[in-house]
Amino acid sequence: MFLGDLTFPKVKALLEGGAVALWPTGSTEAHGPHLPLSTDVLIATETCRRAAPAVKAKLGLDALILPPLAFTITDYAAPFSGTISIPKETAVAYVRDVVLGASRHGFRAVCLVNAHLEPAHRYGLRDGVKAAAEAPCPVLIADPCDKRWVTTLTEELMSGQCHAGQYESSLILAIDGAPIEDAVRAELPERAIDLIGGMKAGKKDFLEMGATEGYFGRPADASVAEGNATYEKLVDMVVTTIEEALA
Repeated sequence: MFLGDLTFPKVKALLEGGAVALWPTGSTEAHGPHLPLSTDVLIATETCRRAAPAVKAKLGLDALILPPLAFTITDYAAPFSGTISIPKETAVAYVRDVVLGASRHGFRAVCLVNAHLEPAHRYGLRDGVKAAAEAPCPVLIADPCDKRWVTTLTEELMSGQCHAGQYESSLILAIDGAPIEDAVRAELPERAIDLIGGMKAGKKDFLEMGATEGYFGRPADASVAEGNATYEKLVDMVVTTIEEALA
């Protein structure tokens, strides 16, 4: 259930029955010539949509999906048209304030479900959650790049060649009606560029890393089947994160 689609009496009733909040966190940034700027937002939201019934089935709690975080720190894609990045202090303050605002309504937990994998953004989420230490319920982050989860996901994600490649393209293909330039995707050559290595070497953006079209990896190898299989693992990540916090 999407919080923004509900009336306040409906939300009140759901909270009284026991509910958790899922907050999709993404970005607005270039994802190659084939995926939309909203790729991370779409993936995070779809993960929440699929996780909500699993939370209900396993934990007996309703899951309300908050409106997604769409603007954050996204410096590596900055040279590409449409990418919108904000300063870290703005991102941290926004995360803190939304978490505090949501938690005070009586949720059993607030879980940030992340799909934007840029390190500065991931650190910003953690700093925002730390700054919301007075929240009256557990505040959690389900992040596929955490060591615990990354090894359960795809080979491409673990390789570091994963921006707008097979991993993300498969997840977008598995969303009904998601915008994608699929004919373009199917013809893209592999870009075997070590994204993580480039970051560690101090390269400032995708262009410096050699990703002149804003993607890494093998988008042409993406499939709906891989996307659905990956969502199953992401859903397990979300449910397990919440279950352990409420145990």
